Amino acid sequence: MSRVWLVTKREIVAQARTKGFIIGTGVMLLIAFLVALIPGLIGGGAFGADEATKIVAVGELAGQLEGLDGFEVTEVADADAAERAVRDETAEAAVLPDPSAPAGVKILALEEAPGGLAGALSVAPAVELLEPPKIEWMVAYLAAMAFSFTFFMIVVMYGQAAAQGTVVEKQTRVIEILLATVPARVLLAGKVLSNAILAFATVVALAVAAVAGLILGGGWRALGSTAEGLAAATGVSVRSMLGPAVIWFLIFFAVAFVLFSTLMVGSAATVSRLEEVSSVLTPTMILLMVPYFLVIAMHDNQAALGWLSYIPFSSPIAMPLRLIGGTALWWQPPVALALLILASWGAVWLGGKLYENSILRTGARIKFKDAFKAEP
Repeated sequence: MSRVWLVTKREIVAQARTKGFIIGTGVMLLIAFLVALIPGLIGGGAFGADEATKIVAVGELAGQLEGLDGFEVTEVADADAAERAVRDETAEAAVLPDPSAPAGVKILALEEAPGGLAGALSVAPAVELLEPPKIEWMVAYLAAMAFSFTFFMIVVMYGQAAAQGTVVEKQTRVIEILLATVPARVLLAGKVLSNAILAFATVVALAVAAVAGLILGGGWRALGSTAEGLAAATGVSVRSMLGPAVIWFLIFFAVAFVLFSTLMVGSAATVSRLEEVSSVLTPTMILLMVPYFLVIAMHDNQAALGWLSYIPFSSPIAMPLRLIGGTALWWQPPVALALLILASWGAVWLGGKLYENSILRTGARIKFKDAFKAEP
C-alpha cells in the first residue's frame, strides 16, 4: 500500500503542474462562478438595486406592517380585494387576518410566498397558495443537469489526462524505469487513485466557486426564497430532499470514477502515440456519453429512470434523481451500488490486464484481443 501511495503522490504532483490542468481547472472554476453570479446580477442582486416587494394588507394590518424592511405595504378593504390584487399581480402577496394561525395572520400568494416575508413577521404565519407551484419538473431537471454535467465533465477531464499521461510515459520510455521499481498493477492503482483525489478536489472547488457566485450576485437570497416557498407548498425542506441524493451521488461517483478511469488508462496503454488516444478511448466514451444524454432526456420519466438506476454506467446519475423524486425505496440504492461495485471490479480486472500486457509494447496500436493473449 505504501508503494501505491508513493505512485499516487508522484502522479498528483506531476499532473497538477501541467499547463493543461491549471488552465482547464481555472476555466471550469470561472464558468461555475459566472453561471452562479450572472443570474443574480440580472435579477438585481447584491450589486443591483433591490426594489421593495409590493404587498397588500387588510385593514389595520397595513399600519402594523408599515416600515417592514424590503416591502411596500398597501392597505385594502377586505380579503376579496386582497385576493384580486394578488391575482392581478399588482401585489406579490397579501397579509390577511387568520385567528386559527399561530401568528393570527396568513400570507396569500399566487405561486410562492415572497422571500423573507414569513420570516419578517414575529411568528411564522400560515401560507395559502392560490396556484401551488409545479416544482417537481424544475427540481428534477436542474438536478439532472447538475449531476450529469458534473459527472461527465470530471470523468472526461481526469480520465483523458490519465490516458494521455500513460502514452507520454510510453513514448519517453519513463515507464520502463517505473516498472523496474514497482509492479504494473501498483502503478495503475496509483494513477487511478491520484486522479480520484484530484477529481474530488475539483468538485469541492467548483462547489465553493458556485456558492461564492451566488452570494456575490445575490442569488443566494433568491435560492433561499425558493427553498422557503418550496417547503411551504410541499411541507418538505430542500435539505431533506437534496441531502440524501447528494450523499449517494458522491458515493456512486467515487466508485464509477474508478470504473471509467481504469478502462481509459488500460485502453491508452495499447497505443504509443498521443494522436491515437481519442480513437482508442471511443468505446469507453460511448459508455459514458450514452447514459449522460439518456438521463437528461428521461429525467421526468420515473419508469425509465428506474431501469437506468440499476445499469452501472448510468446509476451514478439516475439513482440520486430517483431519491429526489421520492420513488426509490430504501433498499434500492444499496443494490444499485452493489451492481456498480461488481462492474467496477470487472473494469479493474479488464483495465489491469490491458495495462500489464500492453504498457511495454511500442509501435503499432495493439488490438484488444491481442492484449489479452500476449504477455509483455
